[in-house]
Amino acid sequence: MFALFVATAAVVVWQNARLTVLWDFSFIVETATRIAFGDVPYRDFPFPYAPITFLNQAAIIKLFGRAAWHHAAYAAVMGGVASALTYATVRQIESRRIVAVALTTPLIILGIYCIFPHPFYDPDCCVVVLVVILLLIRNVPMAAGATAVLAVFVKQNIGLALVIAVVALALITRQWRVILGVVAAAVAATAIVATVFGIENYVQWTIRYAAQRRLMPIGEYLSIYVDPTLCWWIACCVIAAFLLHRWRIVAIALMSAPFVWSIARIFLTDDPLEREINLLRLWPLVIVCAAIAALRERDLLPFVVIAAIHGAFLSQITWGSTYGIWPLLVILLAFTLRRLPSVVAFVVVAAILAGGIPYVIKNERLTYVKLDGERHRWNGLTVNGEWLPDFEELVAWLDRNVPRDDAILFLPGEDPLYFVTGRRPQFPVLMFDRTINPYDAATIARLADEHHVRWVIIKKRLQLNGTPFDGIDDAVRRVTAGARIVSLHNYIVAERSLPVSSPKF
Repeated sequence: MFALFVATAAVVVWQNARLTVLWDFSFIVETATRIAFGDVPYRDFPFPYAPITFLNQAAIIKLFGRAAWHHAAYAAVMGGVASALTYATVRQIESRRIVAVALTTPLIILGIYCIFPHPFYDPDCCVVVLVVILLLIRNVPMAAGATAVLAVFVKQNIGLALVIAVVALALITRQWRVILGVVAAAVAATAIVATVFGIENYVQWTIRYAAQRRLMPIGEYLSIYVDPTLCWWIACCVIAAFLLHRWRIVAIALMSAPFVWSIARIFLTDDPLEREINLLRLWPLVIVCAAIAALRERDLLPFVVIAAIHGAFLSQITWGSTYGIWPLLVILLAFTLRRLPSVVAFVVVAAILAGGIPYVIKNERLTYVKLDGERHRWNGLTVNGEWLPDFEELVAWLDRNVPRDDAILFLPGEDPLYFVTGRRPQFPVLMFDRTINPYDAATIARLADEHHVRWVIIKKRLQLNGTPFDGIDDAVRRVTAGARIVSLHNYIVAERSLPVSSPKF
């Protein structure tokens, strides 16, 4: 277990030493910086996410200061903890030690923070789910119920799915202490939310607004199961299950066929995307097989894991949502394979490693940002391309020309400006995309006047691919009208003339 912890943490450290995804890293640490200054989410600024990940990072800033490596260390430790928890859970399910070790080995490269290495809510919520599953298996019902409620305040979609599944399991199996734990934690959490954030504020931003901006159409959500390749994969596994007792060799061959096929396609196709597609196809395959195995064995616990996974899929289904929850797939594999020959587990692990290692090394999940170019390091960040030298130029210019108490509007906000400079954010929104930003261009301009924004910074070229905010050109035009413009290498800085307040008599 300790070796798994260390190996996973080492991969997270390696990932942080070779890349930074500026948009996502900045969103976390900029919000955490604002909270560390004393601003309260939901009450003082709009915020569509659950608070715990951001409160954790704000606590790190308050305790240890603003340094990127602190947050990288957090990710490394949490990644190692998740892998260790997964092994402890798998050992409760799988009696064969060598199989348990094999099943958890892929987490060295596919741990919760190995693919995306910065603090984030999906991986953090996965840790909470792992704790709940382990507590249920070890028959600590009240703690399991209470911990499930905690997940709601790490990531809404995963947490709500987990709580619903845990309550359903408790009702079916009459584990009333689980219900008691859920109720006690829910009452305590509601009291804390009402006191700190305000119930109406919290519901508005984390439920109503978040659902409006993030939920996908049900047809797209279920599309992962409508796949000809997946259909023959499932058929092989189902037929093999019926043949296992009489035709053991044939059954093993059939069960292994989908995984052998996914390995073979790496070498037999010229399509660079097929390796990633086949790797992620394992998710619906394992979910279906785990559900069938659970029904056959009358074990409802796998359905709690399946519910948490489908909660995660509400964001970006398999293609986008699996980066921080691979331990849940490993637990489902342990449930599914525990009655099967060891060789099947080894073939499955080989297929995961064959697809997973290049998936991480080649950053196939991170194609939404530009990761090419010469590598630069500054302030604990590592980024390929000219993003850091350009940002360093901006920070130096601000230090020379902009008083620290002046309000700044940064569009679209891709860089960790406030985290690096220690300036206090004074505009309600720090990053502008359709999920985080609730304001249109006219409202942004009005708020810029209300908050006495003197300086507007516009980043010309983003590390992020695409345009995060469709109205950004209109917003820029409105907030920079009549301003004095200074052009840096990758930024425009506009100095606005603030409206003169009328004298009060």
